[in-house]
Amino acid sequence: MMKDSFERIPGSLSQEPIKIPGSPFWNVFKRFGRDEAIAMVVNVAGTAIMGFLTANAFILSLTGPVVEKFGFFPGHFKEALGIYKTTPSSDRKPISFYFKKALKGGSKSLLEDVLVHDPFYIAFMFIGLKLYSNTPVWLLAFASFLIAVLIVAFGEVMVTELGYWNFKRRLKKKRFGVEKYYESRFLISSKQDPVNALKMVADAFNFAEERGWTYTDTYFENKLPEYSGRIPKLRLRQRGSGEDKVQTAQITYTRAYELSNKKLEQYRYFPISKEKIYFMLQQDMPKSIEEIKESKVRGLLKKAVKSAEPRIVKFERILARSPDLLVSVDKVHGADPFFLLELKTHRHVKLLKEAMRFVMQELPVIHTTQGKKEIVFR
Repeated sequence: MMKDSFERIPGSLSQEPIKIPGSPFWNVFKRFGRDEAIAMVVNVAGTAIMGFLTANAFILSLTGPVVEKFGFFPGHFKEALGIYKTTPSSDRKPISFYFKKALKGGSKSLLEDVLVHDPFYIAFMFIGLKLYSNTPVWLLAFASFLIAVLIVAFGEVMVTELGYWNFKRRLKKKRFGVEKYYESRFLISSKQDPVNALKMVADAFNFAEERGWTYTDTYFENKLPEYSGRIPKLRLRQRGSGEDKVQTAQITYTRAYELSNKKLEQYRYFPISKEKIYFMLQQDMPKSIEEIKESKVRGLLKKAVKSAEPRIVKFERILARSPDLLVSVDKVHGADPFFLLELKTHRHVKLLKEAMRFVMQELPVIHTTQGKKEIVFR
């Protein structure tokens, strides 16, 4: 592929197209395990220093549990400082913003330590000393420490998943629909004919071609919570073909991941798990959340909006589909128009992988996990 094949792809996207959040359990385990390890070092060091000052057993026994609590913050402050230094000055917020986030992260680990880790650690140590009295104490302490960290990680992920389930349940009660599917995205060279690209995939997988659609998406910066690496977006969407138009208010959650390969392959596959939570708007297309006529929906979405300043993405879509898979090519408008090919399926991930391989093998594309909004407003 020629180097200039992607000369019109915006910014440096071709150098950083893939972003995945990683395993939710492993992320919690690493973060909390690191904080606990630092706290343990602070505990030992603090107790040793106090030992030079006093021989009082009561004071020495309290020193470790008290001073170790400060150990839950250094890792978060280091991360915050790193983000501050590497953020471009034009986008950089005051350093207090990053330190507040560090305090929040450290406080979360501290709370989990007090409410979950310490009680389980004490219980496991007590049981171990009673049942396996000949086992070295250091081994029991290490095992109890590690198992308690695992319990914290599993517990946090479970609580987060229950929170996400409850969030969707509340929206369903307000007559929102939920659609879950898997998709894969590819940037197409500006030199490629999008109609031919669509036809190649459609012919290979026996898709039936359909009419084209015009989309207008109005995005709003939001303060919706993330759930286990799922990234939220809030938008108003109008989809039209001639006089036929559909308006929806949507909250989408996406989480990119990598499909594991059991054998060596030429390609790597990064699909996206996506849930679209939508409300059908039986009205003229609103330009803002304030213009939504349904009061309950308007009130709910207003609480989720961080900035009322919209960002508009317009694109034209041509598509083809079968009962199990859909392929679309979007021409996205902007200062530097580009094409985006997307593959979607509700449950046939194996077929999605086959189509992904075909696209990467037959077409000049860049595999990406980023959406239209991120690409347009880089």
